[in-house]
Amino acid sequence: PEGMAGLKPDELPQTGIEIQMLDHGFRDKYEKNSSRKGDWFSTHGDVFAVGRSKLKPFPPLSPNGRRSFPSEERTLGSPNWNHYYVRAINGEVRLWVNGKEVSGGKDADPAKGHICLESEGAPVEIKDIRIRVLP
Repeated sequence: PEGMAGLKPDELPQTGIEIQMLDHGFRDKYEKNSSRKGDWFSTHGDVFAVGRSKLKPFPPLSPNGRRSFPSEERTLGSPNWNHYYVRAINGEVRLWVNGKEVSGGKDADPAKGHICLESEGAPVEIKDIRIRVLP
């Protein structure tokens, strides 16, 4: 609860690094509802800067170069559980999905702040989350 102090409902922080979690069917729904190609995101663990934040994403990159796309498709579709391990140290963010490092970035600015776990409007369930402050 203390970590959410000052955040109001329906207000997103203006900075942070997003670790994207989307179910496998999201791309099809996006393309059907928007009539646009969904090649600018994946459903396997994109890492990218939000708002005014900056991040130099690790390859492979999204078509616009702003997202670290996962090097491998490791997520399991619903109703399976996926294991995400995120490490953020000294401005470097790395993501492991189901035991393998897949994406990340360096030179995060700010180097401290929010890490966004977002569902892009779809339901998401998170269990057994642990957060550890690193030196």
